[in-house]
Amino acid sequence: MAKSPDIPNDADPLDGPGDRRDPAGERAHDRRRGGYKDFRRAYPGFVFTLLVGLVVIVGLDGYLVVKRNSYAAEVARLRANMTSTERAKTDLIVESEQSKARIALELARRQAKIEKTLHLSVSVDSGKIYLEREGAVLREMPAAFGLDTKVSNGADSIPVVVPRGQRSVASISDDGIVLAGGTVISPSDATSLASDTKPIPPGGVRITRQDLMAIMPNLSPGMRVYFY
Repeated sequence: MAKSPDIPNDADPLDGPGDRRDPAGERAHDRRRGGYKDFRRAYPGFVFTLLVGLVVIVGLDGYLVVKRNSYAAEVARLRANMTSTERAKTDLIVESEQSKARIALELARRQAKIEKTLHLSVSVDSGKIYLEREGAVLREMPAAFGLDTKVSNGADSIPVVVPRGQRSVASISDDGIVLAGGTVISPSDATSLASDTKPIPPGGVRITRQDLMAIMPNLSPGMRVYFY
């Protein structure tokens, strides 16, 4: 009978001839972790999307800073032309209106929590929309919002903003959810809202098409929608 060759104690009997281990204990065919250049060559589309998203975010931040400085300069110019009495009166009116707005938002938030019927809650600050009933969240959806702006109408200008308070659903279709007052919750066909570079109309709301199709069977005209 032929004598089998000696097998070292540390050898793996399942290793083939091309699967030998090197002295460092690693297999000969193991590859090293690639650097950024290798990753960029392997996933050019992903890297390009990240760069585009970064440019869009930086551009929006710059736009908001410019608009904020413009508004601040306009407020300073108007206040400089007022008397001390007019400034004091204006401050009281602004404070009163801000208090009313805060109260209205808080009432909308609380009403959304205790509403017994199925409804939508839109949290503008957190960028979320919730399908709720009696405080129970049935579906949570990310949302994006259009920038507030003003539309000129001859000598006057009409503010176009994301609404606050209570609204209701006027119509539902594959093109989106139209609310009473004209606000539209439109769908995005991008894989995520962050990768969608299509501008959102002023005062508009956008969710993913997947979320729209998921909640559409639960929507009906007249359903309440709470913005806060």
